[in-house]
Amino acid sequence: MVLLVVSCGGGSDDSGDAADASEATEIETASGGEENVTPIPAESTAVVIPTSTPLPTATPFPTSTPVPLTSPTPSAILLGSAFTNDSKVTTVGIDEVFFGMRADEAAEAASTEWLGDPSSTSTCYKVAPSTGPNGIELWIVDGFVERIDIQHPDLRTPSKLGVGNTLAELQGQLGERLTDETLDDGTVVATFTPSDPGDRDFRLIFELVDDTVVRYRSGRIGIVDRAGDSCHSSINSTE
Repeated sequence: MVLLVVSCGGGSDDSGDAADASEATEIETASGGEENVTPIPAESTAVVIPTSTPLPTATPFPTSTPVPLTSPTPSAILLGSAFTNDSKVTTVGIDEVFFGMRADEAAEAASTEWLGDPSSTSTCYKVAPSTGPNGIELWIVDGFVERIDIQHPDLRTPSKLGVGNTLAELQGQLGERLTDETLDDGTVVATFTPSDPGDRDFRLIFELVDDTVVRYRSGRIGIVDRAGDSCHSSINSTE
């Protein structure tokens, strides 16, 4: 005798009953034998394996390559002075003198004494190294070095920039971080903004007349952009 048993499911929200409804089982009983269960395979559904889309390769930002600049011939050999032909003016100071140093600390770092006698009521005054060279002034604001003004042609930046360079030479070395503005009197003011987050409070500013740097300065924002006569000076310069 052959019996055909078909299981039917109940509610559609019951996953167990749904599985039973999709499967039919044939039970064959033989005389004196055991029950053999032969499953009837259900139709298989192909499993789709998703493929990941590769991310696009990042395109690097273009970087500017500084135009090679040769060192100018020194106008003088600076020996025995506080600052020499090898000194470097940066956005944070000159050699071992850094913005934020006390005036006495800076003098010790430069192995010199400062010329310039501040008045008792002055909160901003200028000093110069007693051992030279001429053409450099440091601004002391509330007792701390905060700005350096350079007119000496042999005191230059690490990029060999300074008095005598053209605007094109500044742009070739400093790239898009240099911005320039022409004043009413024709003077061009070119400002360099450093990329290092640690130097974000400082600037390097060049002044050009007839497309030639005649002076430049480095210092803290709010001080480096002040007019030169806004700070007291009692330095007797021989320039």
